[in-house]
Amino acid sequence: MNEYHVCGLLLMSRPEHAAKVEQALQGMEGVQLHANEGGRMVVTIEGGEYRACADRMNELATLKGVASSSLVYHQIDTESTPEESLQ
Repeated sequence: MNEYHVCGLLLMSRPEHAAKVEQALQGMEGVQLHANEGGRMVVTIEGGEYRACADRMNELATLKGVASSSLVYHQIDTESTPEESLQ
């Protein structure tokens, strides 16, 4: 079975740190910034393994300038390949 994880996070930073946090997010694989209003950022993390997504969430929470990080959404999409459904 294949899995694909989508995690939605709310990152908070002081407004004066928001630009640096936004810049750091741009270089991260699987991370997309959807909104940034005065340091309130809506971010998604996508990947094939939960462990990789969890590691990325920890990395975001400890970025310089991030005051808090909250997981607000997590979806796991599963899809069976034809070979798996025959077993």
